[in-house]
Amino acid sequence: MYKMPFADFDPARFMADFKIPAFDAEGAMALHRKNVEAMTAAGQTAFEGAGAFMRRQGELAREAAEASAANMNLFFGDASFEDKAERSAALVKGAWESVVAGAGELAEMSTKTGREVFGMIDKRVRDAMDETAAMVVPAAKPAEKAAPAKS
Repeated sequence: MYKMPFADFDPARFMADFKIPAFDAEGAMALHRKNVEAMTAAGQTAFEGAGAFMRRQGELAREAAEASAANMNLFFGDASFEDKAERSAALVKGAWESVVAGAGELAEMSTKTGREVFGMIDKRVRDAMDETAAMVVPAAKPAEKAAPAKS
C-alpha cells in the first residue's frame, strides 16, 4: 500500500528542535494598541485643525462679503467719476491686502496642524521601533556578560 510522504510529520516535534525566542504577545498587543491610540489622536488633531481652518475661511469670506456690501453705495452715490475711481482703487487695494493676509493666516493654520500631526506620527513610529527592538533583541544575561573569554 502507498504511504503518503510526510504523513507522520509532526510540526510541534519538528519546531521543538529549533531554538526560537519566545514571542511576546502581550508586548505586541501593547505596541499595536499604542499605534492605534497615536493614529486616533493624530486623526483627531487633523480633524480639529481642518474644522478650525474651514471656520476661519468662512469668517474671512463673510467679512469680505460684508465689506463689499458696505462699499456698494460708492458706485450708486452722487460723486464724480474721478472720485468714484479713486475711492474704488483704494477699496480694491484694501480688499487685496485683506485677501493676502487671510491666505497667509490660513496657510499658517494649515502648516501648524500638519506639523502637529506629523510630529505625533513621527514620535509614535520612533517609539514603536524602539519597543520592537526591545521585544526582538533580548538583553544579554548578566552571566553572559561577566563570563571571561576562553583562550
